[in-house]
Amino acid sequence: MKRIGIIILATAAIVSSCSLLEKKSPSKLEKAIEKEITESLDGHQKCSVIELEKLDSTIFITEFDRRIKVFETRIEQNKKFHDDYYRRGLKKNAAIKYDEIYRDYEILDTLRTIKERMGDSLYMVAYYDYRVRAEVKTGGIIRRIIRRKSQILDDLYFAITPDNEILSMSTDPRTLHYATGFVIPGYSEIIKSESDSTEVIQDE
Repeated sequence: MKRIGIIILATAAIVSSCSLLEKKSPSKLEKAIEKEITESLDGHQKCSVIELEKLDSTIFITEFDRRIKVFETRIEQNKKFHDDYYRRGLKKNAAIKYDEIYRDYEILDTLRTIKERMGDSLYMVAYYDYRVRAEVKTGGIIRRIIRRKSQILDDLYFAITPDNEILSMSTDPRTLHYATGFVIPGYSEIIKSESDSTEVIQDE
């Protein structure tokens, strides 16, 4: 009987342990994701992460090269607009494009300088890409990003730094990296913009 009692107690301990594992508290990463989703909810709904998958990682040098490419492309694009405006006699529009070109050249120079100064840190992970499935506990609509009523949010994509800072959230993995330039030290001051994206913008 004593042996049976020990077995029962051991079994109870295992069951209790499994229950605790099932109800484990969310990690710091999950909390950061849940906070980001909750802040985007229309209302005061809360959510919980039910599936989290790491998809990829990006090192700093890759992000620098990507941003440099973006500004190089914008400069070439704006040169064409500038020349077109100038030929059509739209001097004010041409002047605006000239100023944008000059500003982007300054940004390029600054980015290249910072890139050189980072040294070996260029090869450290800047951020990870995640796919997330989350449950909205009271339902709701996520404004701007998600336009549907559903308690289960499938395929949300996040770019997150190793210290759990959310850089970007999107339902489309193709647009996830539009705002990841902000992982570069001092990037917001460099671009002097309130926009969360520095991608190439189509002009008229």
